[in-house]
Amino acid sequence: MTDLNSPLRIRDIPSEQAASLHCIHELAARETLLRQAMRASSPRSADGARILDQICEVSRNRDLTEIAARGGGVPGSWVDQARAAGQSGRAWTDELLLMAPHPRASRRNTKRVLDDTRQMADMAAITIARENCLATYGVTAEPEPAAAGQLRRNMEAMWTRAAATATSIGMGRNERARLFHAASSDVERRVETYLHYSLDDLNAQWRSYTTPTIAASVRRSLGSLRRAGRRADITTADSDAEQPPRPKILIERARDALNPAGARGSQVGTDIAAAVTAAIPDAMAHGWDMSAEVHGGHSAAEMYPDVGPDP
Repeated sequence: MTDLNSPLRIRDIPSEQAASLHCIHELAARETLLRQAMRASSPRSADGARILDQICEVSRNRDLTEIAARGGGVPGSWVDQARAAGQSGRAWTDELLLMAPHPRASRRNTKRVLDDTRQMADMAAITIARENCLATYGVTAEPEPAAAGQLRRNMEAMWTRAAATATSIGMGRNERARLFHAASSDVERRVETYLHYSLDDLNAQWRSYTTPTIAASVRRSLGSLRRAGRRADITTADSDAEQPPRPKILIERARDALNPAGARGSQVGTDIAAAVTAAIPDAMAHGWDMSAEVHGGHSAAEMYPDVGPDP
């Protein structure tokens, strides 16, 4: 059985899904070549008209193939990746890495909190593994700062949703501790796995986490919590409640996984233990500021004054 919670190679997915993705890749590549030929020809010439007809046909076939693939259970992110790989001219092989699909929106329950925390762990791991890979090529400054900033905002938004959801469903202290510890402890394993990936594979997975639609989806989720009408206060931190590990702490833990014997290890380990096993307001205060990044300059209390769980 394929594990959709982790990145997979083409060789690891069902053959019918691989065939659908390959077809999408080929059609996208063909369409790109035709568009290049179109730009090199006169649009009013006979050749230009013929190429335009071919572009329309190939584009229509690709659209229909993508619809059929999604209907057959292929994750949308895989469809998008196959199309992008074809458009960029990247070769199609069984070694092509497919990014882990983003969790679908679901009811506000324990699985949602776990999914958000695990995804934050994966975002932290891919960030540090990519940073390490870039350094081996002599790249020490982030080549895509805008995308990196968006990924950070996405992580912060997901932290807000995980914390709000845990509060809205009345998740108990012990359950929170087990859940957050299990998810955050996965960072080291994910870093170790990603260190074996090529820079192309790392970039593909990393960029999947830099889209603004992630934070936008989170804001919609929080809005639905508010409209649920329960008027539960999810914006005030409970000093007795466990909170998800802050994005900054997950990033530090991922970076520390590259050098577990480093001098920073003991201090980061202490910070992680404190974040997972006890709710410490000071640790929360030192985390990234959520107010401006997630809510557009407004605090959570101002944006979601009466948030409650999904009905």
